[in-house]
Amino acid sequence: MDTLVRMLGSRKFTLSNSSDTSPALPHMNSPVTSTLADTRSSPLTALPTEIIYEILSLLPPLSLVRLTRTSKLLRTHALTDSLWAKFVRENVPSQQDLQCYPAESWRDLYISLHPYWFLVRNKLWFSDKAHAGSNLTGSLMLARYDSRRGCIEGLRVLAKQGIHAFESWEWAPEVIIHTFNPEVSLHVDDPIVKIDGGMYAKHNSVKEEILMNTGYTRGVRSKLSLCHGLTPEEQHESMALWPPRIVPAKERVRNDSQQLFKGTGHRPSSLFDVSENTFRLRKWVEFGGMGAPLGIHIGEDIMTFSTVPEEYYTPTKEKPWQGIWVGDYSGHGCEFLLLIQSAVDKSSGLPKASFQTPLQHHLDGSDLQGRRSLPVEKGEDGSCTGRLEAIKLTGDPNVPRGEYTWVAEDIGSGGLLRVAGEKIFKGARVVKSLGHCAARDFRDGEHSYSSVGLTITDFFTDQFIPAQLIMVDHDTLAQYWQDFGHVSFYRRVDIDQYLRNPDVPTAARLP
Repeated sequence: MDTLVRMLGSRKFTLSNSSDTSPALPHMNSPVTSTLADTRSSPLTALPTEIIYEILSLLPPLSLVRLTRTSKLLRTHALTDSLWAKFVRENVPSQQDLQCYPAESWRDLYISLHPYWFLVRNKLWFSDKAHAGSNLTGSLMLARYDSRRGCIEGLRVLAKQGIHAFESWEWAPEVIIHTFNPEVSLHVDDPIVKIDGGMYAKHNSVKEEILMNTGYTRGVRSKLSLCHGLTPEEQHESMALWPPRIVPAKERVRNDSQQLFKGTGHRPSSLFDVSENTFRLRKWVEFGGMGAPLGIHIGEDIMTFSTVPEEYYTPTKEKPWQGIWVGDYSGHGCEFLLLIQSAVDKSSGLPKASFQTPLQHHLDGSDLQGRRSLPVEKGEDGSCTGRLEAIKLTGDPNVPRGEYTWVAEDIGSGGLLRVAGEKIFKGARVVKSLGHCAARDFRDGEHSYSSVGLTITDFFTDQFIPAQLIMVDHDTLAQYWQDFGHVSFYRRVDIDQYLRNPDVPTAARLP
């Protein structure tokens, strides 16, 4: 990048991340003025057109905008539509046959939804609160570009348990197994986020919240605000952050504000300061109808969203179990999980479990005597190694979102209990694990309840109890909660199927 700046040789052109006014993409059509620098002496303009194009293809959009202000020749090159098609497609990789419709050009399309393309690029988002406002359950949202209407939509990902069947377990006859056949769907009729073309152009400021065209049928209105991430130096242990520290994230933001984040200090100062990994929604109920001058606002609330880097939930040959999963939590319904597979020594820097338990002796395998098992085969493929941790992306009042639901410290030989020989799980590896449970209204290690008019708080009511993780296959897991005499199932969710085909059925049964 520095080499390119030197080649331009223009005092009018800078790529620095200055804190002054950022280039506003929607106003790029302004005519070239007499302030353009003379580039006749610039070696860049003497290069063949093909070479100039290759150089410009390395620039990010904001730098390309600044390049249009240097000379007529470079402006012509910077407005090449194929450059802008690349920017759009980089943000929407799942739609291979994407067209610039309804815009007249790729550049116009990119500008119309700037600076919100990061929503689609990161695609998977989870929040601190449910859409209805619960502080414990959270929401899972999938952002996608609707090429038919030229807008960005954020849709809730929902799941229902489906029909349960009951099976006996010959290895533990006292345990009844409830099968799990979840149906995962997108709530297409009520988007959480809806960015129409040109919304940023109406405000031209990253500090302003934008009113979205959502929720009119119920009177629920919402605004989207951009965030700026906190540096590690700005974070401290007592600070409420989103996402929680156990969730891998590139950026974190504050998650508590007495003024409901109305201060400008919570928002970016320029386009260069915009977090592309977090954003907030302000919601309220409005009476009086859309646009009514006497509309009454009640129940204002804030939802904070974050994304997870894709490399943490994309399965690989070495880490085939990591991904997005849905679990059966009985009376709480379905909950979405992030499964992370990492090395036992934690050299990858992933968060380590912040708990200790006196119940390790339950996991020494002593309860396996007399049970049917298959011999452990040698020459494992290498995928059955490391640590597997399940973090709730959505939760319940017992164990909320952003908490571990279970952890298997070693799914390799160090944690192996047996290889299942019973019919229902035949051939599955069974490894030691610890399951997280708590009393109702658990939050941050506290359990609050009311008694004779007083609020009483018990600390550390949550605990990790002995369990066994049954590794059926790379798309199915089961957890035997020993103290409860219960087996719960988990199924992998293919998030990308809803991005590859916008017409995917609203409810899809997992394979």
